[in-house]
Amino acid sequence: MEIDKDALAQNDGKEGRKAYVAVDKKVYDVTGSRLWKNGMHMNRHQAGADLTEAIAASPHGKSVLEKIEETGTLIKEKAAKPPFVPDWLNQFLEDHPFFKRHPHPMVVHFPMAFFITAPLFLAWYYWITPLHGLLDAIFYLYILGTLSLLAAIGTGLLTWMVNYLGKPNPLILRKAIFSFILLFFDLIVLMALIKKPDILQNPSGGEWIIPILIFLGLPLAAIIGEHGGRLVFPVLKNK
Repeated sequence: MEIDKDALAQNDGKEGRKAYVAVDKKVYDVTGSRLWKNGMHMNRHQAGADLTEAIAASPHGKSVLEKIEETGTLIKEKAAKPPFVPDWLNQFLEDHPFFKRHPHPMVVHFPMAFFITAPLFLAWYYWITPLHGLLDAIFYLYILGTLSLLAAIGTGLLTWMVNYLGKPNPLILRKAIFSFILLFFDLIVLMALIKKPDILQNPSGGEWIIPILIFLGLPLAAIIGEHGGRLVFPVLKNK
């Protein structure tokens, strides 16, 4: 039996409907599996979709499909071309699907860690022990944070274009806005630290904006991370 994308999507396992998943153009019926309750697997993968790329990146691989009933063949439709992506890059991503999904998750955690750690070090310096090494660490954290944040924003925009076809998405839009705000604050702090390395020791007057911007990095990084988590685990939106 041949099944097109629309028919596959209708069998999402919700509200008593059957749960179908497609892998390598084959459609499998996972309706009775306890691992696909209500059409959801591991709070991440929704039935009614082509999971070829997802299963290739999973810890169990395709071997789990050997025990599942094959119910039909997926009619493969030509994928829409991502906007603003050159043909050579689009072809490369099609030939190497690893780069369609993984570069952004691989790099996005680094700036989050740097911009969360820096304000913690600054709080330690002001309110526990004024060790000069903490200020040195903050400076290097901001250098690494700048480089990794630029990489995270770049790979994030590419992921949006390729995997979401550049379509408007409130979560992605808010995440992008907060990311650019963090980058703006980050560049101000980094330039101030380069121009006046001891500005954090005894700030006065308008110089207090620098430690304030550093402390703001923590909630901004947390918000960006929370939005990313809701994109990866959409089921959490309803909890």
